[in-house]
Amino acid sequence: MKHSHVTYIVLAGIGALVIVIICFFAFHDPSSRMQQIEIEQGARVGAQVIGDLAEGYPTAVPKWEGATVVSSDHVLRSGFDVYDLTLVTDDDYDEVVRGYLTALQKAGFSCKQSEIGSHMDSIEASTTVHSASFTFFRNELNRTGITASIRTHQE
Repeated sequence: MKHSHVTYIVLAGIGALVIVIICFFAFHDPSSRMQQIEIEQGARVGAQVIGDLAEGYPTAVPKWEGATVVSSDHVLRSGFDVYDLTLVTDDDYDEVVRGYLTALQKAGFSCKQSEIGSHMDSIEASTTVHSASFTFFRNELNRTGITASIRTHQE
C-alpha cells in the first residue's frame, strides 16, 4: 500500500507541473518585456534604409510601380555593389511575376524563371553590368512580397 500512495503523490505533482507550464505559456506574452521601437521611414539602420530606396539603386533594374518599400540596403564590395530590396504590394501575385519578367526582358536582361513552391517563384536575371535574383511570395495577408538582390559589376 505504501508504494501506491507514493505513486499518487508523484502523479499529482507531475499533473500540477504540467498545469503550471500550460498556464505559463497560455498567459505569458513574451513581447510584453520587449520595448516597442518605432522606426521612421527613411531612417538608416546600419547600411539599411527603412521605407525608401537605398541611395544609388540602379535605375536599369525595374522596381514594381506602386509597391511599398519595406527595406533597402546598399553594400560596396571590391569590384561590385550589392543592393538588397524588399517590397510589398496588393497587386495580384501572378501579375507581379509576369510583369517583372516582361520588364526585365525589355530592359535587356536574360532571365530564368523558376517555381519554388505553390506560393513562391524566382527570377534570375543578368546583363553585362547587373546580375539580379528576385523572389516572389505571398505573405500571410495575401499580399505579394518581392525580395531582390542586385549586383552591379564595376568595369
